[in-house]
Parts: sequence; C-alpha cells; structure tokens
Amino acid sequence: MKSFTIWLCEETLKGGAAAGKLEIHSTSINQAVDHAVGVLGDEKYAEIANFPENYKIAKAQASRGWTKRKDMPVITSRDVHEFQNRIQQGFIDLKKPFASDTDPNKPFPSGLKGDRAKQWMQNGLAKFDGDPSDDRVSVSSKRIPVSQLKPIQKQIYVDKALDAMARGTLESTKNFLSTQTLYITSSDNYIIDGHHRYLAGMLIDPNMKVQTISINLPIKVLLPLALAYGDAIGNSRNK
Repeated sequence: MKSFTIWLCEETLKGGAAAGKLEIHSTSINQAVDHAVGVLGDEKYAEIANFPENYKIAKAQASRGWTKRKDMPVITSRDVHEFQNRIQQGFIDLKKPFASDTDPNKPFPSGLKGDRAKQWMQNGLAKFDGDPSDDRVSVSSKRIPVSQLKPIQKQIYVDKALDAMARGTLESTKNFLSTQTLYITSSDNYIIDGHHRYLAGMLIDPNMKVQTISINLPIKVLLPLALAYGDAIGNSRNK
C-alpha cells in the first residue's frame, strides 16, 4: 500500500509541542499586524498581499475550532508512517465484528499503556475480531487550497506561525508550505495535525494549494482514534 511522507515545521517529541503566547481567537487584527511587522520586518511584511484580510479570514475559520491543546492527538513525524500502516492494514478495531476485549461503546479508550496498549493496536486483525478487511481504512494524498482546511484546535498561536515564517524568505516559506506534505486531515477536511502550518499558509495566501494526507474517516471518528493511538504509543499530551 502506498505511503506518503510528511514533513513537519515543528518537530514534536514525546512531550508534545510548546505553546505560543498570542492565541488567534483573542488577538486582534491590529495586534497581529504589529507583531508581524516586528517579527518579519517592514520589507518582508510588505511582500504579503493583504495580510490584514488574510488574518481576518483565518481568525474567522479558527474561531470554529472546539478542541484544546490537551485534547489534541500527539503523533510525531516519526510516528506517521506506522500510524498510516496500521489503519490501512486494519490493525485498529474500528467496527463490527469487534474483538472480545474491545468495548463496542468505547472502541478508542484513552490512556492505554503497556500490554493493554499493544493489544488494542492489533485488535482489528482477523485473528482477534474474525474479519480480515472490516477495519481497513484508505489513505490518500490530496491537494487543495489551504482555505478549505478546517481547524479543530481552538488554541492556534499567531506568534508560532509568524516565528516560523521569519526563519527564511517569504518565497522559501511559501514554496515549502505548497510543495511538501504538511497536514493530516479527515475525509471532511478537518485538520488533525498542521494547525500552525495552516495559519502560516493562510497569512501568506489563502488560495495557496497544499498537499495533505487524507484519512478516509470523518473527524468524529478520526479524532478519538488518533487520541487513543497517541496515548497507546506513549506520547504525552500537550499541556
């Protein structure tokens, strides 16, 4: 089965990523402009076409997010291929018939450790649930405008996105965001990983097309699944 490479701007280790200081939902356009000019400098800021309007659109989209950092899955760049492989090959017990120790009312339990975690990560295999194909999920590469991505995280930090943009030229940042696979999304385009890269792309150009790893599950299934998976492999939640 095909596997897609994801490149992360913010390399997260087992303890998750650090928080920023300027949350988008409480940061005004004027505050965002002042910070952008301070971090990027006048010349680089002037290269961005209509920063205030781009920020306004991103802020409106981000305001629809509902999860906090502590409720977001932590799946690092080193974990992505294994996560893809397990859901593509049906390792995770997603649907009937369930394995004997899968709770059908709560198939994605949080906080699993040790042997219980190891067992959960293979309960979808035929030797445990009796069906070799019921839990297999397709994963595809999809290219869409960054504005079509839907944030689920409430705590998106303007300063983190701008700090990343300040590390190179605007052209190199735009090229990186538009050519590398930087986002994991649900089938309905909700972001599971890549919220600050989403914001950077929106600030530069909402019409920029970006490459995503699209997992063929709706967000209402993918979010609890990804949370349980991050816990099961030993990754600490963000604080």
